[in-house]
Amino acid sequence: MTVCNFYRAIFTRLLATNYWLLAVLLLVLLGCQKPQATVLIGQPDGPYRLTLSVSPPQPRAQEEVLLTYHITEAKTNQPVSALQILHERALHTFIVSRDLRTFAHIHHEDFYPLTAHDLATATFHYPYTFPAAEEYLIAGEFTLKDRSWVKQFRIAVEGHSQQFEIPVDLSKDKTFGQYRAILTSSPDPPLAGYDTELVLSLSHQDKTPVTNLGLYLGTEVHMASWRIDGTNFGHQHTYTPKMAAMMTAMRDHTMNPDHMAQMMVQLMRGPQEQVYYGPDIPLHHFFPTPGTYKVFFECAPGGKPLVADFMIAVEEYREGMDTTVRSIVTPSAPTDDKLS
Repeated sequence: MTVCNFYRAIFTRLLATNYWLLAVLLLVLLGCQKPQATVLIGQPDGPYRLTLSVSPPQPRAQEEVLLTYHITEAKTNQPVSALQILHERALHTFIVSRDLRTFAHIHHEDFYPLTAHDLATATFHYPYTFPAAEEYLIAGEFTLKDRSWVKQFRIAVEGHSQQFEIPVDLSKDKTFGQYRAILTSSPDPPLAGYDTELVLSLSHQDKTPVTNLGLYLGTEVHMASWRIDGTNFGHQHTYTPKMAAMMTAMRDHTMNPDHMAQMMVQLMRGPQEQVYYGPDIPLHHFFPTPGTYKVFFECAPGGKPLVADFMIAVEEYREGMDTTVRSIVTPSAPTDDKLS
């Protein structure tokens, strides 16, 4: 019996014995009203805080809830200002079930227009229906002062079980709907702590290559990844010749890391320029620790959204292992004034 139900039972007994005054006082003191929304604080801590309000507070599978996010200055608790729009959205949120079977990448703007009030209060919301009784991992990513920040949450959907298995499938040639997707990496295997180039290659079922790739949220591909223990969230985008040129400049000590981070943000904020139309879509990622990772690729062949998921075994570096990235991307000309 819940606390509220327990006191409601007492209230009923008081009424039955004509103790009206006590019954009324009990009702006033208890205030057994509709439960308020659960408020979660994203981790890790930092100069900015992302909170998530869930209403109703105890989500149930297959029932719609409202997720509301609020970004504040940690010291003052005031809404942040000058939030930067990155890849066409103010706040990117990624939701995955703890067993890594279900995945969503959604935003306020997918449901409602983004208003001046939303930005002034740094508050964003949307409805969501958790598909099954399970624990869910949520990552929220926003950009301020030319730096992206990620905050993470865990939500238990009523009825979830602590016992589950995550089958490991390391196949790199898979079918998703009418498309065949092949994943390759350099180096192969990927090594923890070292740069890895991942290339997603798409073809039709008849083996003809995809050549009509469209942009999806301002880029040819988004990748979200977690290690299968639920840690090490990552989010990456297409690796372009301009990005390759910046990486080369940093390795040659002609660009400092802070300037490179600012340039990366500017590239993702500015007018989007399509580079790849298929079949190959490259991106770069650092897997921080060894282990098995689940990666979700979002792209738009023919302009229609497609999610392709794979598992990747990332190994720990051992003496003599080849860490070379043999990239399919040619850096843009060094005369590019955006690198100056």
